[in-house]
Amino acid sequence: MNVSRWYILLLFSIVHTVLHAQNHDILPQGTVAAGADVAYRNHTVAWGNPAILGRDSSVCFTIGYENRYFAAELSDEYLSVALPTPYFNIGGAFNFFGFAEYHEMMAAITVGRKFGCVAIGVEADYFTMYQISEARYRHAVTAQFGVQVDISEKFTAGFRFFNPTFSKIKFDDTPRELPVILEIGGNYRIYDRLSMLFQAGYTINQGFSWAVGAEYDIMDTISAHIGTRGADYVVAGIGASIKFGKFCFDLAAEADFRIGLTVKSGLRYRLR
Repeated sequence: MNVSRWYILLLFSIVHTVLHAQNHDILPQGTVAAGADVAYRNHTVAWGNPAILGRDSSVCFTIGYENRYFAAELSDEYLSVALPTPYFNIGGAFNFFGFAEYHEMMAAITVGRKFGCVAIGVEADYFTMYQISEARYRHAVTAQFGVQVDISEKFTAGFRFFNPTFSKIKFDDTPRELPVILEIGGNYRIYDRLSMLFQAGYTINQGFSWAVGAEYDIMDTISAHIGTRGADYVVAGIGASIKFGKFCFDLAAEADFRIGLTVKSGLRYRLR
């Protein structure tokens, strides 16, 4: 392994240690304001609350890319699809993080449906991790459950539970526990073009987290959002979405003032 690869491995170790209590570190953060997607309802969010899938009424394809601190080796690359049917909606997603000597992959199949004012989603997740010191893959299977309730036309409450099976992977020298996450949140539409998102979460063995964001539709084709989230420290973010025909491009950035900048992007295509 060359010197640059050893440097990236060291950087990854530092970043993973620093962020361990802050992020759901096996999942992309997504481009929703402050990552507060528990009660988000505009469109399906890859690796977000699976209940959102139950609301989708159109086939939707998404590709996304998230880069941490301008190191290509610390990037998430993911894709997802949502397929509505007359009985329930089906979704699939795949994510890759890392580089040749160390990488993680996660695949998911999701089923969701909306019953009146209640949307429910269930997701099966397969996680695999490779580390060059062992030259082999380790695997884990887990799940995610989510629900959203439309309390009124303006307010939606959400809840999700990731990894209820407490799944984990054990390497000889690097034990890797998948986070066990419980989150609740709300989505309040202040008026037609402005929504507030807020949520609180608890990750077992890591502690509490929170997120608050606002999304404003500047016009029918352009929206902007701003937000902040935190656990042991605070991360601020800003982003925008631009629609052109059946496509929508999302771009966001978050500033971790101790380490650097994370840039997040996504491209969605809806059949209608």
